[in-house]
Amino acid sequence: MFPEKPVWIWKGDPEFALLQLILLILFFYLSFRISAYLTYRFELVSMHSKRLDRLAFRAGCTRVERDLLQSFYSQLDRRHRVLLAHNHAKEYLRQHLLHYISALDTKDFPSFLSLVSKFLGTANDPRPIMGIREFAIVQAGTKTYFAQVVDPGFGEVRLKLGLNGSRLSTPGNVRVTVYRNPKGLQNIRGEARWEAPASLFFLPENLN
Repeated sequence: MFPEKPVWIWKGDPEFALLQLILLILFFYLSFRISAYLTYRFELVSMHSKRLDRLAFRAGCTRVERDLLQSFYSQLDRRHRVLLAHNHAKEYLRQHLLHYISALDTKDFPSFLSLVSKFLGTANDPRPIMGIREFAIVQAGTKTYFAQVVDPGFGEVRLKLGLNGSRLSTPGNVRVTVYRNPKGLQNIRGEARWEAPASLFFLPENLN
């Protein structure tokens, strides 16, 4: 009724059939490990994304600002996602933001400025405008730049620009926009001169 010799699924050389079986087991094992790793990475990214959203919510950010933060987070590389998502979030924004701001459209700058100001706490800082290290928007001619006040003061201040992939224009008269609660976006006009290709000195006309 039953054959005396075992019947192999694969006809032919038994040793080759055994090798095929081992390779099949190895394939399923590696597929499982790769699938588990990718699932873990997706869950980690999702977890970090939710954590950032909670931090932004606690800082008083609106839904539009929080969506913009998620958009910014999604275009970062893996290393900077980790930096931004953990306890280094504020320090990351202060140190690396201008390197990645070029991915944003200039029309999103005002919302992004309010987001960053709330997130970093500069929106509620009682010190005078241009008296703290904060982020700002610089409009020079037809060009718009996202910038950071690196040398604050009550006279001439230095701003570092995120060039946003655009060509530098002659500064001359510029307008600098900062964010403060509860007034919101505030514009300051003044004279500017380039210090280096990516920074300028700004002398406000009136801070009142």
